[in-house]
Amino acid sequence: MRIETPFLWFTQTLKGYPKPWLFFKINGLMLNAYEILQNHYESNHIKNRGVHNYMNFDGLIAIDSGGYLFMKKGKLTIKPIKILELYEESKPNFGVILDFPLVPNLSREEIQKRMIITLENTKYMAKAKQTPNPELIPVIHGYNLDSIERFVKKLQKIGEFNIYGIGSLVPSVFNTKGVGGIYNVVKIVSFVKTLLPNKIIHVFGIGSTLTMHLMFYAGANSLDSSSWRIKAAFGAIQLPEIGDRYITPRKRHKYYSNLKREELGILDECKCPACKKEGLEGLRNSFTLRALHNAWVYQKEIEKTKIMIKNGEYENYLKQIIKKTRFSKVLDYIDKFKKRF
Repeated sequence: MRIETPFLWFTQTLKGYPKPWLFFKINGLMLNAYEILQNHYESNHIKNRGVHNYMNFDGLIAIDSGGYLFMKKGKLTIKPIKILELYEESKPNFGVILDFPLVPNLSREEIQKRMIITLENTKYMAKAKQTPNPELIPVIHGYNLDSIERFVKKLQKIGEFNIYGIGSLVPSVFNTKGVGGIYNVVKIVSFVKTLLPNKIIHVFGIGSTLTMHLMFYAGANSLDSSSWRIKAAFGAIQLPEIGDRYITPRKRHKYYSNLKREELGILDECKCPACKKEGLEGLRNSFTLRALHNAWVYQKEIEKTKIMIKNGEYENYLKQIIKKTRFSKVLDYIDKFKKRF
């Protein structure tokens, strides 16, 4: 099975609910090796049964290495051989190389150290892999174009990969200035696409109904998102072309007034299993229904994007929806950057 781009991976926990694929077709699932390996019992089940059978999902499955979660302990506490063994025994379609992510405010020495470890892990896993399944995804790290270009060249010396991931960008998306700015994020994504024009470019962790379009326009082909669940947990639902709206009293980050007539109309016409079953009141009262609704909106947005790209309508659609948001100037920046290449 191959990735038909643009593609969205739904990040899911092993026992997480709801399971959208039991209600409607989704692109793919992304699991986390950290979670799997922390649970010896479940880990053995996945290895013995295969991850597709375990998750009851026959679409594409990727397993992230869990590098970020391991890193939160201050260092990588697991060897790449353990990750590779999990991949080859559980047989996902794709497995992410064990990387050592960057975070803001690291010293230059620490950044260099982490990039070297990621490259060493890539070289080891690419050489040690004994089965064709899964296909490995190396992860590109860097905060400026020079370091990104050097990193990509070193990956190319290690081997040939069909899909490349870009990591360490999540803390940057919702900032507007400095190293952490959204402008630097789209610049990096666009630049990587110019370096690897014939490869699938995956951006980790950036996939809301609005930011997914910025990433695709910048040059990404593939994204993963856990926000369909996270937003639901905080009382938010996604509305196509609008973004998130908080519909419960549990407002943690932003305040939204009652839904407008236009927004209520969108929900009235929503054909997701949650809205058809319970409507707005059901969404207000149930995390599960909100998450199911959000997953439906994400998937439909991806399907719509595929059609518009084929028909040459995507750019106009994108500018219509983004110009209403605080990301409107980012599109102009992407256009200017693309022209440089």
